Amino acid sequence: MSAPMTVFRRWDIVKISYTANPAMAPTHRPGLVIVAGELFRDHGLLWVLMITSATNRGWAGDIDIKDVTTAGLGVPSIIRTAKIMTVQGRDAYVIGSLASSQRQAVGERVFGAMGLIEAA
Repeated sequence: MSAPMTVFRRWDIVKISYTANPAMAPTHRPGLVIVAGELFRDHGLLWVLMITSATNRGWAGDIDIKDVTTAGLGVPSIIRTAKIMTVQGRDAYVIGSLASSQRQAVGERVFGAMGLIEAA
């Protein structure tokens, strides 16, 4: 019997296996799922925004994560809306979720930059 497949949803915060340099061992980084659904079901892929420590130099479009406990993060963090990645779902696991009070701001920033209307 095979293991049950993880179900990912928009606004999940996940830990992903990330390799910046193929010669180095992968690290685990947090990310915010913005597209899962059919993309994951049909291809096993997720579109994820980078999450980084709030101590890093800020970029235009960064959004502070107000509730790090709900997010499953141990330190003050930001969503870097300018950095989107496609990742294999098999390399991710859910650690939390973005508080509902912040979802509209992230959706407007990201989907607005794409020229799309945000669909919650």
